[in-house]
Amino acid sequence: MVPNEIVTGVRRVGDFVDFDPETPTVKVTLERSERGIGVAISWSESDSPYAAWFVGSHSLRIPPIATSKPVPKRACFQDSHGSVLLIRCWAQGFHSIIGGPGSGTLWSRAAILDVSEDIEFESPHGLRTEISGLREWLGVTSWTEQVEHDGGSVVATLTSQSPPPIVVGSFRGITVSLRPGWQIVRDRASDRRVVLDLVRCESTSGEPLGWDAHLAVHFAIRDLLVLSRWHPESCVEVFVSRADDPLRTEDGKDHGAQWREVVVADDKRALQPSGVRLHLYSWDLLKEAGVLHWLSLRDEFARALDPVISSIELQGTSPTTLLAHSGPGLEALGYLLMVRDGIAASSAARASLLTRFHRILQDLGDCLPFDGSTWAKTTVATYNGLKHANRAAPDEIDVLNAWRESVVVVRAWVALELGIPPELVKQRLSRDPQRHPFVKLGSA
Repeated sequence: MVPNEIVTGVRRVGDFVDFDPETPTVKVTLERSERGIGVAISWSESDSPYAAWFVGSHSLRIPPIATSKPVPKRACFQDSHGSVLLIRCWAQGFHSIIGGPGSGTLWSRAAILDVSEDIEFESPHGLRTEISGLREWLGVTSWTEQVEHDGGSVVATLTSQSPPPIVVGSFRGITVSLRPGWQIVRDRASDRRVVLDLVRCESTSGEPLGWDAHLAVHFAIRDLLVLSRWHPESCVEVFVSRADDPLRTEDGKDHGAQWREVVVADDKRALQPSGVRLHLYSWDLLKEAGVLHWLSLRDEFARALDPVISSIELQGTSPTTLLAHSGPGLEALGYLLMVRDGIAASSAARASLLTRFHRILQDLGDCLPFDGSTWAKTTVATYNGLKHANRAAPDEIDVLNAWRESVVVVRAWVALELGIPPELVKQRLSRDPQRHPFVKLGSA
């Protein structure tokens, strides 16, 4: 039996259902590409309800329709392989002859496999993701390996196991768990069998919450790993659950909510770093309480942390872009710390950049792998040189090092906020790759 899956570059032709009884049946093509997951819909007449999704308000709509139904939030695709529920849909891109046939694409934020009913999966009760680096950070495995030597032969045995889930706790009505697991993936194009060692991050809520509300928690845990070893990490949705989508047996009995497989357009997994790259915030020090503390800290200092964390995705761009992107985060961190100290927001807002930087340094002691006062002075001069055209433009190497050291400052501040002992932070930063300054290559 051919599995129900959505493979990039493979088209599936089937029936389209938008859950409107007045909409006629139509054959469509479902395809996943670099642009996303989309359904190509065609129409023969200009008064087709599908045409109205694309050209209803367009100047080429002749004759206009007095009333046109909006694009559905959810739609279903069905063929011989199974059903696919498309959620958070929007219509974009079409080609049409005035008053005649045409075609357009209905795009989807995510596809839920094997669902044919109109269920609000865009507001789930549960979401599971795969976060790169999470299993290694936790130090858990779902396999045991045994190698035996029998004469001239070697026998290797790989046995699956089921480590218990790690229940982190509740944050803003969402219960967060880290669930180890395993999977064997068969490659249909060859004889390969790929053995996966997994940890999935799970968020569940008593009431249905928006997809992005769930995902914010998952991204926060991903961001913790990004800051921990300063390496890009991915977070991909893989399963979703709704309380009104129970697992039913043939006798009609419900057996609780089930987890449905999710396909999203951007499901690229980050590659693990080559060589040894140690974590600054290790699981053995944080445990469940430390991760919960991080979720609160991430939420409270989002204005400061967002620009710094997201700057890692900009690597490969110019040094000016990196510092210009992360600089406002440093400004915000100093401001927020002053407000947390009890200083009036208006007074904190008037504080100079150097004053804000010195406020950050108050929390860091001597744990930095460079002189904090020098960092503050040179980074202020470099940052202001970028912002103000009447000042001399800083050298690109100085800009790059100002960004590098600023990231180290934020990472160290987070470590201390999470309760990691200062002497351990200092020790780990003394071995961190970011301690090395960038230097200019000598001329040939």
